[in-house]
Amino acid sequence: MFTRFIVFLFFVLHTSFAFSNMKPNLYENKISKNILDKFFPTYKLVGKANYRFFLLNIYDAELISKSGNYPSDTFALILKYNSNFSKKSVIKVTIEQLQLQKNYSNEELEKLENLLNNTFRPIKKNDQFIGIKLENKGYFFFENKKVLETYDMEFLNLFFNIWLKDNGENPAFTKSLIGKNK
Repeated sequence: MFTRFIVFLFFVLHTSFAFSNMKPNLYENKISKNILDKFFPTYKLVGKANYRFFLLNIYDAELISKSGNYPSDTFALILKYNSNFSKKSVIKVTIEQLQLQKNYSNEELEKLENLLNNTFRPIKKNDQFIGIKLENKGYFFFENKKVLETYDMEFLNLFFNIWLKDNGENPAFTKSLIGKNK
């Protein structure tokens, strides 16, 4: 019995969870609709997931595309944060995730840190981020304000791969987000 408890406790404390049946769709709220309507004549939900790390509920995520399918050249990722996070911690974690995909030189890391420092904000519970990837351009919105517009497709691909790559740290989360468990 004790062994079962230890195994259960280890699972709870060292695993993040993906839940696809969450609250109402994020893309249907007024802020999201205002932004998405500017970039997509029509759009549909691809998938959604909830990201937890240890016992901390980090964010709800939704992926939107014109057709409701992924992969797609154009899509939007919506995150609604369920906890508060410092700007510094978000930058640190983002850089760590990007470094898992690419070996950056010191100069590239400095530029990346400056870009993220100018883009990211301190996060409060219920804040919303929307990242939009078009065929040759990307936009980031935080709380309905545009915080980044870029043509750097390598950065955009690496950034969105944090959530969308098949071999990521949380395959169940990604599978739910890209609609593979409908």
